[in-house]
Amino acid sequence: MLGGNSRSRTYKRHLLGVVAGACASLAVLGGTAAPAAADIPDFRPEQWALTSIGAQEVWERTEGRGVTVAMPGASVDEEHPDLRDNVEIDTELGENGTANQQGTAAAALVVAHGHGMDADGGVLGVAPEASVLAIPTEGDLSKAVRHAVERGVQVILLPRAGDGSEALLEATAFAADRDTLVVGPAGGEEDPNVLAVAGVDQNGGLVPESPDASLIDLTAPGVELETAGPDMGQTQVDGAPYAAAITAGAAALLTAEYPQLDPAQLRDAMVEGSQEGSGGLPTLHVESAMARASGEAQDIPLIDENLVQEDQGVHIPLWMWFALIGLVLAIIVLGLVLWVRRSSADPYGVKAEREAEEEELALERAAQAREEERPSRRRKGGRRRKSK
Repeated sequence: MLGGNSRSRTYKRHLLGVVAGACASLAVLGGTAAPAAADIPDFRPEQWALTSIGAQEVWERTEGRGVTVAMPGASVDEEHPDLRDNVEIDTELGENGTANQQGTAAAALVVAHGHGMDADGGVLGVAPEASVLAIPTEGDLSKAVRHAVERGVQVILLPRAGDGSEALLEATAFAADRDTLVVGPAGGEEDPNVLAVAGVDQNGGLVPESPDASLIDLTAPGVELETAGPDMGQTQVDGAPYAAAITAGAAALLTAEYPQLDPAQLRDAMVEGSQEGSGGLPTLHVESAMARASGEAQDIPLIDENLVQEDQGVHIPLWMWFALIGLVLAIIVLGLVLWVRRSSADPYGVKAEREAEEEELALERAAQAREEERPSRRRKGGRRRKSK
């Protein structure tokens, strides 16, 4: 279960009131217009985190399409209007529970797309075109992390700080080896394979109960965050797990734009491409991180040329491949023609048998003809009569 403190203030949509008001207006005006999109609450102006990290400045380049952020150990309300179609639930390790408030809030900070006409209501995540893979589990977080890697996700968002267990350390190392960036809340035991994030308020101050600076790799907004809440509404949350969710969304943007970067390079882009925050701690800034990532990626091809050369072995020109294929096809066709001609010429030996019968009949006729000639020759060869 995701940690952090959830504010009690929850915004709910009064849809019945909206519909009733619209119907009253129609009755007075006699019109047929639908309720205006403005009737749906728009919380985006209150999402100071998006402005603080500069997410909107890079949305013209990418909104995270094609990137999946896994959330092991979390249940999520996939039917929330701000999340619908951006969330997949994997129940192989556990059922998606109804106690999903914290998971839903974190998922929305990553991939919420808003709702209403032209999506001008609700809340937005840092990467609104990315997707979340929620993997509920009853406690085996390390197994869920490995399962996420095997599903081919690019980013993993841990629900809580690492506990230092050997199983979890091995799972995050496995993720790093498979080019998967792992992001989690700062605190607990140090894990070199996890980008540890602490939360800050609008003035840059760390949230209460934050760990020592030595355990913090990066800071991100973590106070008064507007996000998806229960009853299809919105809520406000605080805490390092939600700051980590903001960072995971930023990682999705960077990954979508520069897929050739490995986890270490993505981490470097976000940490080194940050802004200096309170106490000298690095604070997430997506636009600066994108510029840093661009420098890292400019000399890295999208496809590893060394791997391509190893797979290809000896280089063979394309025309030679076509020539070899044509020669093989010609040999196959010629063989088929010869086989068909040979098998169809006299498949049952009828011709040979007929020739043998005709030859035998010719011999019999020749013998019969010789027998018939013998008497006539005797008559012709008899004594001559004497002349008188």
